[in-house]
Amino acid sequence: MGIDIYLRWKGMLPEERDGQITGFDVTKGDVGYLREAYHGGPYATQFFVKEAFDARGEAKINAETLKERLPRTIDLVKRREMEVYGRKEVGDDSPVVQSFVNFAELAEMKEKASGEPCTIIASY
Repeated sequence: MGIDIYLRWKGMLPEERDGQITGFDVTKGDVGYLREAYHGGPYATQFFVKEAFDARGEAKINAETLKERLPRTIDLVKRREMEVYGRKEVGDDSPVVQSFVNFAELAEMKEKASGEPCTIIASY
């Protein structure tokens, strides 16, 4: 069990949606998918896309908001990796950290292309 976050955008193709089926891979932000297992907090997703949780599953969030939240989100990801999974050090180049960065960059790219914010779906 865990938290699954999906990015949806105007003009999304079926193969792009299918590409988000990753077998719970925590490193696939580049395709618009984030994952956190219920192993203990802090949960970075709940901060990063909080509107989707507040709305009980789905909300439009503009890319600027995601970019503004990235520094705190990255801090939460690193803390979780160390506290929950016992990692000694977690750098900015960590695949889990980069997944959140890639997710925000994809949201920004899709928002620019379509002219409207992406929809974030939180399944938990």
